[in-house]
Amino acid sequence: MDLEYKTLHAQTPLFADSNKMHEVLEQEAKAGWQLLSKDDNYKIKLQRDISNRDNDKNLGFDAYRSSVGVSSVVTYVGTALFTIAIVSVILYFAIWAG
Repeated sequence: MDLEYKTLHAQTPLFADSNKMHEVLEQEAKAGWQLLSKDDNYKIKLQRDISNRDNDKNLGFDAYRSSVGVSSVVTYVGTALFTIAIVSVILYFAIWAG
């Protein structure tokens, strides 16, 4: 039996919520992936037998995806906008209210 491994990452602590983690694991199970270990609330490791590759073309998702949950782009844009807002407020008070 030959096994292959992958790590699933999340931008938010998705795996802290056991219900959400089980939803992800149920979808991954359709591709034959099984939980190997949970590193933390952001990362889990999975394994499967390579014979499951034959069914990958019938799945509605990429069996080799490495991230789930909120996109990193959304996280970065949200963080950037929040930072700009905070800096703008600080500059307003430093320049106009001072």
